[in-house]
Amino acid sequence: MPAALLWLQLLAAAVLILGGARYLASASDVIARRTGLGHTFVGIVLLATATSLPELGTGISAIGLQDSPDLAAGSAFGSNMVNIFIIGIADMMWRNGPLLGSVSRAPRLVAVLGIGVIGIGAVSVFVHHLNSGMDGWYFSPLTAVLVAFFLFSTYALYRSEKGSDTPEPQPDPEQDEEQQVGELGPAIGLYFASALVVIASSVWLSYAGDGLANRHGWDESFVGTQFLAISTSLPELATSIAALRLGAPEMAVGNLLGSNLFNMGFIMAANELAYTDGTLWAAISPLHGYTALIAIGMTVIVIGALLIRSRKGVPNGGIPATELTGVRRWAKPEALLLIAIYIGASIGLFYAG
Repeated sequence: MPAALLWLQLLAAAVLILGGARYLASASDVIARRTGLGHTFVGIVLLATATSLPELGTGISAIGLQDSPDLAAGSAFGSNMVNIFIIGIADMMWRNGPLLGSVSRAPRLVAVLGIGVIGIGAVSVFVHHLNSGMDGWYFSPLTAVLVAFFLFSTYALYRSEKGSDTPEPQPDPEQDEEQQVGELGPAIGLYFASALVVIASSVWLSYAGDGLANRHGWDESFVGTQFLAISTSLPELATSIAALRLGAPEMAVGNLLGSNLFNMGFIMAANELAYTDGTLWAAISPLHGYTALIAIGMTVIVIGALLIRSRKGVPNGGIPATELTGVRRWAKPEALLLIAIYIGASIGLFYAG
């Protein structure tokens, strides 16, 4: 198949994922408000679950239909880096001072738990490449540890949100009544319909990615880490930008950090179950372990910025929004550093692959 046609398929699948994610986000919001779930919990769990569906669909199809475990792993591990990169982009877009100084303490817990779950993923990759004793196992014991930590993290976030006294945002007065209220039944139907569109588009996306890898002779781990990871992270980008426009930076940051929990604790566990020729960790490139370490480093930067910017509980790190003019509105060190690390890591992964 001509390379141009493969690129067009990749673009078309990405557009469908982006469109489906829009309805997933709106349906998730109605479900959350109708069931009484907290605003932060929506961004961290419900919305992150919805926007992580492309990684799930891409991973399962790459393993089950194309026998390409590196594409599946690259999509999950690479999305971790992309999500933190999007935080840097969102920080540049946020005009009310540093983005990470405009959120409460809740995202700190998500970031710390994210480091834990990504770290377990990295350890799983390296252990299985250093020791072949468990290679023939269908389900690695390290995957069980990963799932257990993911479930613990979800429960910890739920308890943290229930104990939070953060006020819920009021509906946007510019929205019409149907947008403000919404019905639970139709919202659930829209959620599942949109999910089917996203998953089907993700299957198509994995085929296009595999075709590009074969056509250009690229390493599958690189294609998964870059092209598929970027494409499947489009829902996170779209919902985060929408959250910023609504003046809800905490939902934007929580969604991105929460997605990393699902990429490792849920998506990689599902990929492990889909792979039937031994354990998945032994079948993928060690390069994914280094990708995980880069994502951990980027998350540490986010945590550091959250701590520094929110010192003494002063929004924007103590910088009044009225004083943030010109270059100071967008030249935020943590954002520039995250973007630079992502670009440098992408170049390094290309040559390593």
